[in-house]
Amino acid sequence: MEREELKAKLKAYMEIPRLSGYEEKMARRFYEDMKQYAHKVETDQAGNVIAAFPGTDSSVPSIMIFAHMDTIGFVITCITPDGFLKVDRVGGVPEKVLQGLGVRVGSENGDYYPGVFGMKSYHVLASPEKERAEGIGNLFIDIGAASEEEVRALGIWPGCPVVYDAYYKELLNDRICGSYTDDASGLTTLLQIAETLSRTPHKASVYLTGTVMEEFNARGAMLAQRKAHADMAICLLGAGAGDTPDLKGSNNVMLGNGVSVNLFNFHGKGTLNGNIIPKPMLEHLKRSAEKTGIPIQRQAARGALSDSAYLQLEEGGIPCMDMGTPDRYSHSPMEVLDLKDLERTGELVIEFIMGIDKNFSLNRF
Repeated sequence: MEREELKAKLKAYMEIPRLSGYEEKMARRFYEDMKQYAHKVETDQAGNVIAAFPGTDSSVPSIMIFAHMDTIGFVITCITPDGFLKVDRVGGVPEKVLQGLGVRVGSENGDYYPGVFGMKSYHVLASPEKERAEGIGNLFIDIGAASEEEVRALGIWPGCPVVYDAYYKELLNDRICGSYTDDASGLTTLLQIAETLSRTPHKASVYLTGTVMEEFNARGAMLAQRKAHADMAICLLGAGAGDTPDLKGSNNVMLGNGVSVNLFNFHGKGTLNGNIIPKPMLEHLKRSAEKTGIPIQRQAARGALSDSAYLQLEEGGIPCMDMGTPDRYSHSPMEVLDLKDLERTGELVIEFIMGIDKNFSLNRF
């Protein structure tokens, strides 16, 4: 897949509203895109989209490669009598970026309406207010409505989704900036892989999967596995780069320097879960990287996890690896990635797939 086509797909996916639990528009689009390439595409009851690419050798371990379709955002909790919306966050939303931010407000009809997080004019802010971020409970969204009745007439009720506005900018040096590159980049990589698998024989059976509710409970891939029954899995989720002035020294991942692989992640904060990469998967990735000449950037991270944390516990233990396109400013309305890294992520995963044979070890050591 050429870079311009990758860029067009990335932009389209970034713009689709798909709050965790409300992924229908994204799931339908991803399903139709995968139908162009896959032997079979199906969905499960949770809404995961699973595209099958049968291998040529049934003795070779199968693999599920997945990216989450959902995003962080908000859910409406209250509509005030004068037509403003109160919300709570869904997923890891940074409160300090919200005041004055454009959003899209969903209705029960599936329509979306423009809105903005309100804020006091700078000129009337007291000094302490200028220096702090308001908590989500103190914020409100303005859609221009004059009353609660006007809002409800649009089909907007408590429980409806709200997402960041659709932002997309092309920066210098093949870099893209905008909303929800996490994990539109992973879904774009799945299409890149699908195009190659559709025309290239491969020994391993492959299941390319768009998962739901990663940002809500990180259980979507676990449910998809119960339909795919793959022997191992790759989660396409890039590392947060540590190459900006505020993060230098936190990790060694840089934009434009290749594909990231997470050797260790651990969430803590009550979940006590994460993933430690099995050695056979890492060694195979290293061989694939050497063969393609694509650099890999290693990361070990505390405070985050992916679907792999729960998927790995299925069916007696599923070897899992987290890797993908690095980004900056994760979970903000303006994330940044490098198109070269995006391109190389797909190329490296394709080589990983092509190198799987019947001797591939599914053990941790």
